[in-house]
Amino acid sequence: MAEEESMRQLIAAFPDLANLKFPLEEEELASIIDKIKERDDLPRPPRQEVPHFGSNAPPQARHKGIQAFIESFQYNYTGENFFNVKGVRQNQSLFRVIEVAKRVIKDSLPIKCVEAVYLGIYLSQSMRDVERLPIIFNSEIDGHKYGHIILLLRYAGRIGAVGLSRRSDLMYKSWGFETLAEVILDYKRSYEKWSHKLNKIKIGTPIPHEGSNRVSQVVNWAHTIINVRGQPWEETEKELHKRGRG
Repeated sequence: MAEEESMRQLIAAFPDLANLKFPLEEEELASIIDKIKERDDLPRPPRQEVPHFGSNAPPQARHKGIQAFIESFQYNYTGENFFNVKGVRQNQSLFRVIEVAKRVIKDSLPIKCVEAVYLGIYLSQSMRDVERLPIIFNSEIDGHKYGHIILLLRYAGRIGAVGLSRRSDLMYKSWGFETLAEVILDYKRSYEKWSHKLNKIKIGTPIPHEGSNRVSQVVNWAHTIINVRGQPWEETEKELHKRGRG
């Protein structure tokens, strides 16, 4: 792959990179980035072409196109974030989310699930017929806790999802689910497949579209929190429907 060849050339130019131990200290990471920027003989990272959808593009085409663009980025295995994506924990405005998404596209560095959701939001900003809903999953395995976020897309009465994960069944979900409960149950089964126990499901508020006066407001990533650990699925499903999000 072009990305792998670029990485081999980069390590050849900077042998010390091969011996780095992650996570890096902020000063160490900044120093490495400065050294790389000083070189003008290094291969440029491949640039992903942003997809453009016509006003009459069917939902399935837009859904698959957004996911394909997200997957064109390498997954970030380093343990370091290359972008300021603290917004999921420290609420950022939608304007800031869009700016980070543009930076992700410009720099073409590896990404994780948060950046993938930022990209999904950016690419669907003009799609007023699409409702976007962020979902955060908190899971646990062998005492280790993990957080993961995806972006639900609802249009024409059906739901799907876009995102990025090391596990293919924990990111993209094809368009066609009828209720929020159905798609979340599908994720729950995927987590169980990988021996993860779900502890919490956090449901954000719908993301406003381009031209909305709410663009400057912070994104509420976790408006509704459902504790699911040890709870029968039927009770979780009731909570989802009770909140009017089924």
